[in-house]
Amino acid sequence: MGELRPATPPQRPETARPRSEPDPTVAPPSGEEVHGIARHLATLAVHSGATARDDAELRALLVRSPGDGIALNYAALPRWDAGASTDRLGHVADRLRALGEWPSLLIAEVDDAPAGLSEQLPAAGWTPVGRETVLWVGAASVVPHLDPSLRIEAVQPRSVDDHQDLEAAVFGLGKREGTARRRAFAMALQGGDLRAYVVRINGEPVAVARVSVGPKDAGLYGIGVAEAWRNRGVGTLLTTVATRAGMALGKRIVWLSVEDTNDGARRMYERLGFRQLFRWGRWVTRDR
Repeated sequence: MGELRPATPPQRPETARPRSEPDPTVAPPSGEEVHGIARHLATLAVHSGATARDDAELRALLVRSPGDGIALNYAALPRWDAGASTDRLGHVADRLRALGEWPSLLIAEVDDAPAGLSEQLPAAGWTPVGRETVLWVGAASVVPHLDPSLRIEAVQPRSVDDHQDLEAAVFGLGKREGTARRRAFAMALQGGDLRAYVVRINGEPVAVARVSVGPKDAGLYGIGVAEAWRNRGVGTLLTTVATRAGMALGKRIVWLSVEDTNDGARRMYERLGFRQLFRWGRWVTRDR
């Protein structure tokens, strides 16, 4: 048998993707992009069946999904004149009460008007019920080696139930609204503005994520890992894949939001290159 070894050592082709990637210099989001991200954040509820429209009377964005609680019924992105906040807050509270909802506000500190509105809310009778920070990235990390038994799939109609069951378990979502939630999720996927992913290991769904497609950016949310599979790098892998999926859609900026109390997730996202952009919070009145 002849010599099977090549005459010269094999060389990586010049077109091959590098094994490691330098940290590229990416310009941070412009003011216009930041405002676009804030609006994208405020309208994520549409993927769960809510409607979102600019309300001229409130001078704010009004998000509605009747009877589905403060997470899907709120005012956001107010555009109020300085000195008019007290009256405007009263209008928001009265309007939402008339609609049968507990008054709720989503305030992005980078985008509230007038400036400093969050500082005025406690004295006006509003209480914070959640604080998060939006992080952004302009380049995705390298995907680590994949275990042969691991599979990442884009959610299709046949895998809607697997995604929704695991998402409900990870985030403690109740079963009462499960049917409506699945229907809204499937419709959002068909509309093209939402992508979703499931990680399977040996066929078992172990992690989920959503990618919301905005006009100029992509937002990651609903990133969750089954309890038995946490702290094994699955969340890091899925976040990296979802980030690359957003960029593959032609979006310059990919962002996500993390609870201010979730230090572990914050550290993981920062290891992947995400950087702080702005903080936001959800507020409710102290009485309905």
